[in-house]
Amino acid sequence: MAGWAIVNFLQAAITPADPDEAYYRLYAQHLAWGYFDHPPMLALIIAAGQKLVGGALGIRLLLPLLQVVSVWWIWRLSGSPVQNRRLLLLVAILAAMPMFEVYGFIAAPDAPLLFFSVLFFAAYQFFLSRPGLRAALLLGACMAALLYSKYHGVLLIFFTLLSNLALLRQPWFYVASFFGFGLFFPHLYWQFANEFPSFRYHLQGRDDPYELKHTINYLINQVVIFSPLLFPLWVYAIARYRPVNLLERAYYFVIGGFLLFFLWATSKGHVEPQWTCILSIPLTLLLFRYSDGRPVFEAWLWRLSLASFIAIMVFRLVLAIDVLRPAQLDKQFLHKTWVNELKKEAGDSPVVFQNSYRLAAVYDLYTGQMAYTFTDADYRKSQFDIWDREKDLHHKKVLIAAQKDLGCPSCRTLKADRQQFKLYWIDSLEVSQKVHIDVNDPPSAWLAGQRASIPISLYNPYQHPIALGRGTSPVSVSAMFFANNEDVIFASGEMPLRILPPGDTVHAELIFRVPPRLKPGAYHWSLGLKTGALPPAVNSRSYPVVLY
Repeated sequence: MAGWAIVNFLQAAITPADPDEAYYRLYAQHLAWGYFDHPPMLALIIAAGQKLVGGALGIRLLLPLLQVVSVWWIWRLSGSPVQNRRLLLLVAILAAMPMFEVYGFIAAPDAPLLFFSVLFFAAYQFFLSRPGLRAALLLGACMAALLYSKYHGVLLIFFTLLSNLALLRQPWFYVASFFGFGLFFPHLYWQFANEFPSFRYHLQGRDDPYELKHTINYLINQVVIFSPLLFPLWVYAIARYRPVNLLERAYYFVIGGFLLFFLWATSKGHVEPQWTCILSIPLTLLLFRYSDGRPVFEAWLWRLSLASFIAIMVFRLVLAIDVLRPAQLDKQFLHKTWVNELKKEAGDSPVVFQNSYRLAAVYDLYTGQMAYTFTDADYRKSQFDIWDREKDLHHKKVLIAAQKDLGCPSCRTLKADRQQFKLYWIDSLEVSQKVHIDVNDPPSAWLAGQRASIPISLYNPYQHPIALGRGTSPVSVSAMFFANNEDVIFASGEMPLRILPPGDTVHAELIFRVPPRLKPGAYHWSLGLKTGALPPAVNSRSYPVVLY
């Protein structure tokens, strides 16, 4: 275990920070009961590590320790004696699981999710053997910790319950559930206070039209993340092994439930490979149990586990050393060159990234200067849309680092580390990202190309007034029509209003032309504020409309 931890500490220290890790580092600097993308467990873990060590190692400091504890508890769940060769086989299988290895040194919500999944299985085993107040409180605490790590934890709880419906007749199970709910309630209240941003994003913001490639990629990824070499063995073992107790029955329900649930999820869009990483635990334990007393199977399990482990260690070495890392991974890990070039251009002035919360976080990590991101209708929202960091930019000179496809002939192009930006300056930025627009009596139908006039209300939540239509990068209102989940068609609006007073709501008449190139059919449309050359943000809710 000491050797395992040392290898992960070295990997954590040497491997450059991933942009998502830089983003989660910002979470840790603003501890809260919740965040736009995820619950707060990872932020708490990173904050504790950052108190002791800076840089990438500080972000990842506690993860090797959590994984060592996970391995110890997996051994306890396996029932293997400590003194024989079987214990080493268990460790070899874990070392052959790519997803389990990765989250020993990469800071992502899946790392605490794996850790608390192991503790959940251990607490469930204890609850089955000795139901009572102590077991109920431990199980409830583990359920809450799962949900504080990642929302996928609810699937682990549900499929475990489904494997043993007799729990519904067990009073101590209700004690565990209510205790877990009480521990998780602060996060639910945070969601309520912020209008449920995480739930709306995960349940609605990821719906895409079905494509066969999503299902094919999902099936291939499941083979890869649970070791291609071990894949035939765990399929064979799971098909032939019969669970001997309720805990092993839960393993089967969790494996089948996760695989089927995320297979169904491919009908709604892309499924990330790591979303099933919890299965590393029951797959390892079932493989290990099936191999007991089957020397031929065990011999092959040894060979293929060691071969997988060697392949993973080679990949980890390539990942850690810049000169060995393939070009495809450079964009994920090499950032210092473009950060330094951008810092030379910006000096001490703030940098605002268009549609990239990840690169804003990387710039903040390597320069120590606060960076910002502005989200428009073509991109998903992030924690930056909840924080109020942008208010400090009002009437400041800022450098815009826009996407490479921005239509801006006068912009300077910066290329470095496989990144490309369009750069331009705004001498006095009008901050308006959180203005809320309501449409009074939205129409149900329009003609494509017609001139529309609609009454709207604009609420300015900031403590500063916002000027409209002034300066070199004026703020204006635009309409946007969503032709499908990807295409957005904009229509510039006109109105006589010129000032939004601070903390006040004003009413105005907005005039725009419905885009004539829209085909007849059903659409959704919204209104947003546009700053200069940047596309508009979404500042209103979505309204249905039929175009003729």
